[in-house]
Amino acid sequence: MERYKCSENRNQINMLPMCLDDMLTGDAEVRALDVIVEKMDIPSMGFTHSETKETGRKPYSPVDMFKLYAYGYFNGIRSTRKVERECYRNIEVMWLINGLKPDFKTIADFRKNNKGPIKQAFHKFSMICDELGLIGKEMIAVDGSKFRASNSRFSYHSEKKLQKKIEHYNKVAEGYLLLLDQYDEQENDCVTPKLNRSEIDEKIKGVYKRLDELRELEQTVKISGTIYETDPDSRMMQTNNKGCDICHNVQIAVDDKNHMVVAVDVTSEPVDKEQLHNMSLHAKEELGVETITVIADKGYYSAQQFAMCKEDNIIPIVAKADRSFMAATKEYEKSKFNYDENQDGYICPQGHLLRPYQHRKKYTQETDFKRYQNFEACSNCPVKENCSNNEKGRTIQDRPFQRIADEVDRRTEQFADMYKVRKQTVEHPWGTIKRAMGFSYFLTRRTENVRTESLLSFIAYNMRRTINIIGTKQLIRILQG
Repeated sequence: MERYKCSENRNQINMLPMCLDDMLTGDAEVRALDVIVEKMDIPSMGFTHSETKETGRKPYSPVDMFKLYAYGYFNGIRSTRKVERECYRNIEVMWLINGLKPDFKTIADFRKNNKGPIKQAFHKFSMICDELGLIGKEMIAVDGSKFRASNSRFSYHSEKKLQKKIEHYNKVAEGYLLLLDQYDEQENDCVTPKLNRSEIDEKIKGVYKRLDELRELEQTVKISGTIYETDPDSRMMQTNNKGCDICHNVQIAVDDKNHMVVAVDVTSEPVDKEQLHNMSLHAKEELGVETITVIADKGYYSAQQFAMCKEDNIIPIVAKADRSFMAATKEYEKSKFNYDENQDGYICPQGHLLRPYQHRKKYTQETDFKRYQNFEACSNCPVKENCSNNEKGRTIQDRPFQRIADEVDRRTEQFADMYKVRKQTVEHPWGTIKRAMGFSYFLTRRTENVRTESLLSFIAYNMRRTINIIGTKQLIRILQG
């Protein structure tokens, strides 16, 4: 007796008609994706071929193409060639787009030609999430992460890197010239050289040709700066574990209620300092609210950004650096000095008043740093060595818009428990996107294209989050009701 389960013969003709719908379970996530995209009303967003001509070859529907992209990014399949293969072998894809089989070029062109409509699609799905009650609209968390760009290190040229390469090839050229000088001696000693004279000459010509190319590149770099050949908008950035890579800096704003991403942007700036107002305003407009609270880590700490946020009714809660670079010890950092508004000065822990240092030029709050000193009091202070790194005494420096920064510091200290929510709010999408959905590097190039790729990834993330919270069957009933 056969001890294994018997299977059907693959060559046997099935007399019963096959139905793709019967092959999917009732709670398959692809069923929810299908209903979500239908609810988004894709043709109204101006996608390519939303309106077709009466003559000519029939195009693929933008609804089917968007479904294909939503499914691909939802399941971590981002390469257009891989998506094309799924159309031939994946039952869920066959069911989703009714057996259509677009080629990889058609799939790639859809993303390339619909940057604006894809951005509208992100906004449209945010509106659907709002209708489902998934967005709180009260507090958001802003954060950035580096994603590797489609630009090899071999296609990256800085002045320092080129100098090292030129030095290396000069040494190689010297080695071949020395080998050429030794060639005759080896022949006289009846020793067969590893390379003959013509081969050595060819090697030397190749080295000098490469040196000419590098020197030409060096002159270009000196004039126009570092060269990124493949993706000119990418930049060398510091990444985790003190490493460096050629990246784009992806910025997101996450609503705290259900960790839904409400704003996405991509920048070539390696630091986050100038991104707080931009992302907060973007999220505020996306949510359609009058005021919003934003929390961010110390990388976003900028008094000028706080001033811009205040003008637009954005309430920032941002941590600051642990200590001042002018303080000798942590016990005497700037936060230990109290600002007295009536006297326009800082009172130190020993009770002395540090007065404004008189500048020769007229002081402007928006552009200049303001310094406070009292070297006379510092000269006889018993804790001078613990307080200041300067032999003369301590200087307190105010950045532009310092009073607004002080207001943010007080608010951050007051709402310390709220600030602790930041990490669990904004790190959740990064973990899901990078680990579960496989989005840790870009396939496209240039800022506009990588921004579109990021939007597609976070549309898929929001869809996955919505399905996980509500459930497939319940979500389908709500959207079809």
